Amino acid sequence: MGFDLVSLGELLVEFVRVRRGVMHDVADLYMGPFPSGAPAITADSASRLGLRVGFTGVVGADDFGVMVVNRLRGDGVDVSHIIIDNDSVTGLAFVAYDESGLRRFVFNLKWSASVKLSPSLIEPSYIADSRVLHVSGSTMYIGEGPREACIKAMVEARRAGALVSLDPNIRVELMSINATRELLLSVLKLVNILLISEDEVKSLMGSGNAIEEARRLLEKGPEVVVVKRGVNGSIALTRGGEHAEGSFRVNEVDPTGAGDVFNAAFIYGYLKDWGISETLRFANAAAAIKVTRMGPMEGPRNIEEVYEVLRSGGTFH
Repeated sequence: MGFDLVSLGELLVEFVRVRRGVMHDVADLYMGPFPSGAPAITADSASRLGLRVGFTGVVGADDFGVMVVNRLRGDGVDVSHIIIDNDSVTGLAFVAYDESGLRRFVFNLKWSASVKLSPSLIEPSYIADSRVLHVSGSTMYIGEGPREACIKAMVEARRAGALVSLDPNIRVELMSINATRELLLSVLKLVNILLISEDEVKSLMGSGNAIEEARRLLEKGPEVVVVKRGVNGSIALTRGGEHAEGSFRVNEVDPTGAGDVFNAAFIYGYLKDWGISETLRFANAAAAIKVTRMGPMEGPRNIEEVYEVLRSGGTFH
């Protein structure tokens, strides 16, 4: 079976504070568990949109691991390369939003099953059988094994002629910004599609002008750099020009995972050879749906939901 997209990385469950403005340092209620993990969200969302998707990762032999694997399998993702490890626990993330909407995370990923992802688990034929390999930077921040696994997968993908997409997904809770910058800039030569947030551009390049710095990133190897700008939409930069599309007005419930859903939708349109502007608008719509739903993996249930948003002209609740 050939895949449209394969991914690898952390598999975890997430707990979210019920009330905004209540941080992790006080006793209060959380909602969850929700299946999560940045690369897993992209993989699951791509499958729900209709792509053929596979995933490589490690979960613990516990109920949380069962939950994540069942969710991926139920949404059509091939889980034959997900390892169930009897000697570790499935990754956990706790998320709180302050009054302004900024997130604060607490992770156990560096001590979880996810850190057991290693180069030995990367099967070159599995990578070569796909049109796109998607990597989340967050996977590379949790340990040497996952980092080397991602780099091996990227090398194998390029060797096989597959595209490599990368979302930096910077998490200073997992790796310092200086170490993150050095790592990401070193792997850009292996990347075809860079899917990066506006704030991440500034973090990596050290400037207040995200679009100008994104042009510099384009010169480092990718064929397209997509800058995700939240409520301001998105911009794609290629050597042939730049394209911008606005966002959709929504009632925000939970923005976590929106960028990962955007990734899946952009890759979908890119593989379909749509125009860049059409692809951006499609991805913006998919991400907007996610923002209206609680849980990081709760993006569009199918492609028709995205088309409905596009047909509606944008504003929805």
